[in-house]
Amino acid sequence: MTNETIASQLAHRTIRAYKDQPLTEAEVTTLMDVARHTATSSFLQSCTVLHITDPQVRETIGAASGQPYVGGTKGDLFIFVADLYRNSRIRAEQGVSSEALGSMNLFLTALEDALLAAQNVVVAAESMGLGTVYLGSILADPRGVVDALELPELTFPIVGLLVGHADQEPGQKPRMPLSVVTAKNTYPRVESYTETLADYDREVTEYYDLRSGSRLESFTHLVATNIGVGGAHISPHHGSSPRARAVPALTRFH
Repeated sequence: MTNETIASQLAHRTIRAYKDQPLTEAEVTTLMDVARHTATSSFLQSCTVLHITDPQVRETIGAASGQPYVGGTKGDLFIFVADLYRNSRIRAEQGVSSEALGSMNLFLTALEDALLAAQNVVVAAESMGLGTVYLGSILADPRGVVDALELPELTFPIVGLLVGHADQEPGQKPRMPLSVVTAKNTYPRVESYTETLADYDREVTEYYDLRSGSRLESFTHLVATNIGVGGAHISPHHGSSPRARAVPALTRFH
């Protein structure tokens, strides 16, 4: 079963090279309207999306991410922010304490709002023939991003997203089998993931070989060697409280 939307989603691939052709105002407005209409937990609408148009701010975020294509002018850069500040202000203006908004549960609902909005924008952008790439790497230096965006307390930059006109046609990365990543009712345990994923490993190795010819990598080898390496996995953090560990470098989210 398929339709145009499903076909677009199943054809998803990450685009890291863009033409120097910015989105039109109408395209940006459409994508932001899609984000605005995304499902939201408890109707709190705890997400704010920032479109980065200031070259200096963009370069700062690019430097924080460690990825050169994040800076420059190619592709439009958006940052999805978990935002409980706005609701804290509403409560304060009505004489109500905002202490509850400092809870980890509400932070997680704001995080979910931000990620749902980002994915909705990706689906919309790809349906418009545009390319996208998520930028988890902005968390390599969350403090630098927070400062560059002048974020108030009770906010946190969850993920970045580049959207634009693709200047490359990469192959599609193979995904794990449905039998491994989906199940009915209970968790799908297997005796050995290495054995279960042997065919998938060969598929991934062939993908990398055809893409670059210099990288022979299987999925299980990637998991064994790459987790905990790089800016998307490691960021500076301060403090020893559970919140400080869960939300790096931030107090009341930042």
